[in-house]
This record gives sequence, structure tokens and C-alpha cells, in this order.
Amino acid sequence: MMKYLYSFTAIGKREWIELKRYWFNSLIGLVIYIGIFAALFTGAQYIGQNNYALNESLEGFLIGYALWFMAMGAFSETAHSIIDEARKGTLEQLYMTEVPFVWLLISKNIISTVIFSILFFLITTVQMYITGIQVNVDVLSIFITLFIGLFSLYGVGLIMAGLGLLFKRIQNLLGVTQFIIVGVMILSPTDLPLIKFLPFVYSRELIMTIMMRGYSILQFTLIDWGFLIITSLVYLIIGILLYKMAEKEVLRRGMLGQY
Repeated sequence: MMKYLYSFTAIGKREWIELKRYWFNSLIGLVIYIGIFAALFTGAQYIGQNNYALNESLEGFLIGYALWFMAMGAFSETAHSIIDEARKGTLEQLYMTEVPFVWLLISKNIISTVIFSILFFLITTVQMYITGIQVNVDVLSIFITLFIGLFSLYGVGLIMAGLGLLFKRIQNLLGVTQFIIVGVMILSPTDLPLIKFLPFVYSRELIMTIMMRGYSILQFTLIDWGFLIITSLVYLIIGILLYKMAEKEVLRRGMLGQY
């Protein structure tokens, strides 16, 4: 049991070291992201200056844009880490550790979730300052809902990681999938009820409710939490199973170290 804890701690230290070492790249990414948001928001505000309904939807745009940023990062994190490890030639070394490689990926995802949550609150605060729009920032409620919901995207990321093991270069597929996520983030379960079964959609709806209507986690029903948890677990389990299938095939072919 301790080896799992030690490996989790080691990955946490590694993520922190990389975050400090490459802080400039991360900072530039955030600046570009916020700059694009400011341009889009200014355009939307100008178009809707005489449209009350559109002005009301600007709150949703603020929150949805930040959640889209989180979703993109969570989805691509796993796949990119596999491709990067293979490119650097360290993937085989990770498979030689005493703990299963899937545990290393899940540990990285848990740590990434904490980092993404911090970034979400930071970005939302900056966006509120830029736009003057105030939303309910219930840190505990948002963190718990975001933490659970992101694991559905990690499941999708594991599927992409499995394809990355098999086919090595899947950047174009990742690019196409990112556009699909944009579409998913726009759609609402109110209009299309089946949409809520897609990864992260129900979590997004609950977070929008928290931030726009002032809800807390105590105001959601057990059905809400049960659906959110089960959906995330189903996608995560499917992702692990499909990744293990791809991993088995790659090991059978002796392709693990190839890039």
C-alpha cells in the first residue's frame, strides 16, 4: 500500500517541479487564453448591447469558457503525457516500476485536477474583474463538483492514450476531438436530455447552477450526485479497460519503446 502512496507523492513532486521550471510557458498560455476571452466577450457585449437576453447569457459565456479551458486540459493531459513519455524514451522505465502504470496515470490525473481547479478559480476571478460580471464562487461546492466531473474526461483521455500507444502519433485525432468537446460544451441537457450522458456535461450543468443561481452542494439531490458520480465512474472504468487492451496489444507486439 505504501508504494502507491510513495508513487503518488513522487508524481506530485514532479508536477510541481515542472510547473516551477516551465512557469513562463504556463503564464503565456494563460495570458493568451484571457486575451482571447476578452476579445470574444467585447464582441459579444457589443452585439448584445441592446439585447437583454444576450446580455443575460454573458454570465453563462464567462463560466462556460472557463469550463471549456478545464475540459480541454483534462481531456488532453493523459494522451499528451503518454506521447511525451514515449518521445523522451522514458515510457518503458515507467512500466518497470513496482506499481501499475495505470495507477501512475490516475495519480497524475488527481494532481492535475487540483491544479486545474486552482487555475479555474484564478481565471474566473480575472474574468470577473475584466468584465465586471459577478458570479457565485462557492469554492467548496465548485471544487467537489469539478473534481468528480473531470474524471469522466480522464476516461476519454485514457482511450486516446491507448490509441497513442498503438499508433504513436494521434495529434490530428486529438485536434478533431477538441472541436467535438466545444460542441458538447455548447449543448444543453434542457434541449437534448440525452446530452447529459456525455462526459463532463452534467458536471458543467451543476457548476453553472452553483455559479449563476447561487446554489451549494447541499441543495442538489442525491439523484444529482448519484448520476454525476456514476457517469464519471463509468467513463473512467471504460477508459481504463480500453487502455489496458491497447497496452496488452502493444506489449505483445513489442512496440512500447517505439515512437
